[in-house]
Amino acid sequence: RAREAMAGAKEEEEAMATKGGAMEGVGFRQMVPLLLVQFSQAVQVMMLFPLLVFMVEFYGVAGDDPKLLGTYTGVLASMFPLSMFITSFFWGWLSDRIGRKPVTLIGGLSIGIGSVLLGFTTDYYMALTIRIVTGLFNNITSMLKCMISEMSGKHLAKGMAYFSVAWTTGTLIGPSLAGILAMPCQQYGHRFPTCEHEDAFLNRFPFFLSFFFFGVFTLCSAIYAALVVPETLKNKKPLGLNKGLRRVLTFRSSAGALRGADGSSPKRTYEDVKYEHLEDPKGKEGLELTEVMSGNGNGNGMDNGHRYEEGREVSDEDEDQGLLSSSAKSAGANEESWFRNRDVQLACFLYGMVALFYVAFEELFPLFGSARVENGGLSLASKDVGIFMSIGGGFTIPYSLLLFPRLVKAKGTLWLVKFGSITCMVLAVFTPFMRLLATQVDHPDEDNQINRSGLGDMSPLLWVVMTVHAILIHVTGTNCFASIIIVVNMASPKAHFGAVNSYGQALASLMRVIGPGSVGLLWTLCGRIKGSTMLQVSLPFVFCGLTALAMFVLALVAPKHLDSRT
Repeated sequence: RAREAMAGAKEEEEAMATKGGAMEGVGFRQMVPLLLVQFSQAVQVMMLFPLLVFMVEFYGVAGDDPKLLGTYTGVLASMFPLSMFITSFFWGWLSDRIGRKPVTLIGGLSIGIGSVLLGFTTDYYMALTIRIVTGLFNNITSMLKCMISEMSGKHLAKGMAYFSVAWTTGTLIGPSLAGILAMPCQQYGHRFPTCEHEDAFLNRFPFFLSFFFFGVFTLCSAIYAALVVPETLKNKKPLGLNKGLRRVLTFRSSAGALRGADGSSPKRTYEDVKYEHLEDPKGKEGLELTEVMSGNGNGNGMDNGHRYEEGREVSDEDEDQGLLSSSAKSAGANEESWFRNRDVQLACFLYGMVALFYVAFEELFPLFGSARVENGGLSLASKDVGIFMSIGGGFTIPYSLLLFPRLVKAKGTLWLVKFGSITCMVLAVFTPFMRLLATQVDHPDEDNQINRSGLGDMSPLLWVVMTVHAILIHVTGTNCFASIIIVVNMASPKAHFGAVNSYGQALASLMRVIGPGSVGLLWTLCGRIKGSTMLQVSLPFVFCGLTALAMFVLALVAPKHLDSRT
C-alpha cells in the first residue's frame, strides 16, 4: 500500500507538471496577480527618479547650492536599495520557513503604506526615514522570482519572460504617470481643482497624488495576490525557535496541562492506536505494525505512556532537547553548505555584475546625453533621453513574449548571458563616439539649454543610431537579467530557494548603491582632465565595459549544469 501511494503521488506530480502546472490553465491565472505585484514594485522603484530633484527643492534642505542638491538627491535615492541590501537575506531565510506569501505580503504592505505616507511628507529627513524603513521590509522581487519559478515548472523561460514584461511595463508607465500627477498646482495652475488658494491641500502636499495613487495600487495588488495565489513553497523548514516557544506553537505544552498536579498521567477511557506501514527490505508485501499505548499500564505488555532509554525515563524535555540539537546541527550544516557552494556564489555574483553594469550605464547615459556637444555630449534634454529609453523599453515587451523563450530553448541561458556580455562591452565602448554624429548649434538662451529639447537638432543618422542603441541595450538587459535569474535558480538547493535568491538580490542591491555613485564620481573627476574631450567622456564608459567583461568571464567559467533550455 505504501508503494502504491508513492506511485500515485509521483503520477499526480508528473501530471501536474505536464498539464500546465505552470503556464497553462489555472497556473497562468494564478501568475497574473504576481505580475501585478511585480508591476507595482517596478513603478515604486522607478517613479521616484523624475521627482527626486523637485522633492529635495520642495523640502528646502539644500538651499540654493546645486552641489548640495545633488548630494541630498543621491542620498535619498540610494537609501532604499541600501536598506534592502541589509535585510534581503533575512527575508529570504524566513521565506524558506514560513512561506513566500507572508513575506511578499509584508513587503507589499510596507511599500504601499510608505508610499502613501510619502505623499503627506514635507520634511526631507522624514522622507529619508520612510524610504529606509520601507526598504528594510521589502523583499518582493526575490519572493516573486521564487514563486514564479516554483509555479512555472518546465516553462521557466516563459515565466521569466512574463516577469520581465511586468517589470518593463512598470518602469515605462511609472515615471511618466508620476510626473503627470506630481505638483498639479504648479503644472496646471488654477485649472486644476482645489488649486485656487495658496494654502490648498495640493499646494501643501504637491506630491500627494503620485504617491497616494501608486501606494493604494500597491496595497490592493499585494492583498489580491495574497488572497488568490496559493503558497508555492511545499516543504517548509523549521524555524528553529527556542524550546518554550516551540512547545507553545506546536501545542506540546498541552500534554503537560493534561497531567495531574503530582505529575502522574491522567486516566483514559480509550486506548490510542497508531498505525504505521513498514516496507519489507526485500521488497515483499508491506507489513502493518500496530502500536498500542495506554494511559494506565495493566501489566499485559502495554506501555503506560512513558518512554525509557537505557533504563532511564525519557521526558518531553529530553526529547525536545534531542530534536532541537539534531535539527540545529542539520540546519546549520545545510546553511553552511549552500553558502560555500561554488555554483551558488558564482551565479549570485554574476547577477550582481549584471545589476552593476545596468545601474551604472543607466546613470551614466543621461549624463552623457544631456551634456553639451562642446563638452562631449549630445545636447539633449532629460525628456529627450527618456524618449529613447521608452522606445527601447517598449520594444522589449514583444521581444520577451515572443523571442526570448525560443532563444532560451535554442541556445540556453548561459549562452545568452555570454552574448549579452559581449554586446554590453561593444555598446559601452561605442556610446561615446555617438557625439561625432551630433551637431553643435548655438542658441541665444544658453541658460535654458538644459530644458530645451535637442531632438530637432539631431541628424537623421543620429536618430537611427540612438534608436538602435536603445533597443539593443534594453533587449540585452532582458536576456541577461531573465537568464541569470534562471541560472541562480538552477544553482540553488531547493531547500534554500528563498535564501539563495535573496542573497543574490542583496548583492544586486549593493551594486545599485555602488554603481551610481562610482560612475557619477568618475564622470566628475574625468571632467577635470585637461586635453581631449573624447578621453574625458570615454573613461567612465570604460568602467561599464570592464563590468561587462567581468560578466563574460563569470559566465564563461560557469559549469554547464547551470545552463537551462526550458
